[in-house]
Amino acid sequence: MKRSAALLTLGAAVVPYRAGAQALTKLQVGQPPGTAAAIIVYAQQSGIFKKYGLDVNLQKMGSGSAIIAALAGGSVDIGNGSTFAIVTAYAHGIPLQVVAGGPVYNASETVPYGVLFVAKNSPLKTAADLNGKILGLSVAKGDLNAVATQAWVEQHGGDWSSIKVLELPQDAMVAAVDAGRIDAMTLQSPSTAIALSSGKVRIFGRPYDAVGHQFSIASWYALKTQNPQTLRAYAQAVGEASRYANAHWDDMLPLMAQFSGVETAVLAQAARAPFTDHADPADFQPIIDLEVKYKVIDKGFDAKDLIAASALKP
Repeated sequence: MKRSAALLTLGAAVVPYRAGAQALTKLQVGQPPGTAAAIIVYAQQSGIFKKYGLDVNLQKMGSGSAIIAALAGGSVDIGNGSTFAIVTAYAHGIPLQVVAGGPVYNASETVPYGVLFVAKNSPLKTAADLNGKILGLSVAKGDLNAVATQAWVEQHGGDWSSIKVLELPQDAMVAAVDAGRIDAMTLQSPSTAIALSSGKVRIFGRPYDAVGHQFSIASWYALKTQNPQTLRAYAQAVGEASRYANAHWDDMLPLMAQFSGVETAVLAQAARAPFTDHADPADFQPIIDLEVKYKVIDKGFDAKDLIAASALKP
């Protein structure tokens, strides 16, 4: 079995495992149905968590808000989710901290992680051609896809205020474009690969490029009340699993498919967002700055304030 990447979640105060102790520290990790869970599954199956004194139970949860609620209620110790949502929650007073790195977007990747699509035979060519059109988004405003798409449209000469946004589930958008109910849509991996495999759409733009050349897509996080030693052990375990996953990506695909429900063959064609083995403030600052610019949060802050010391590069 080989290693996979980036999934971190919230940590409750627990007694840390020490060498020679009989019991492992138990952690409940909440994870939305995405590919990052492969890191946790791999670390479980390979014995990496046990190596660092941890007994991790992975819980599939439907949304980031559900994970944060479970964290606050004590039923989850660590959660994994969108860095955009973590920044928003932190800026609104929820005492979260990033406790491990996760997948990062890099504009140099050939296959974009986030993609703006139009119908395969659409006459649209430029961002200005979207003016007055209907755009499909899973969330109309206030998430990474929505804000990144707005930033890309405006950077490329379009008028965002003229575009009508229609909220649709990501798995319903290809049919909506094909039927002419929407003119364009923004999806993220692995939904991008599923859309392209349909043969009904083409890539129109790379909205994530408008955020920055490289930035954090998702992270593991916990409440600031969590035991620092336990979080350090978790960060080390996830970091080791992430390094292995990056070097053995194809071996991670079955684990990604297992938790996400997306076929291995589709994931093999999907964009790859490499996992980081630590949390780098430089990967988080572009998200913070984006949220300030588009008034998702009132004021910015130093990304270092969001990250637990144990998650930083040694």
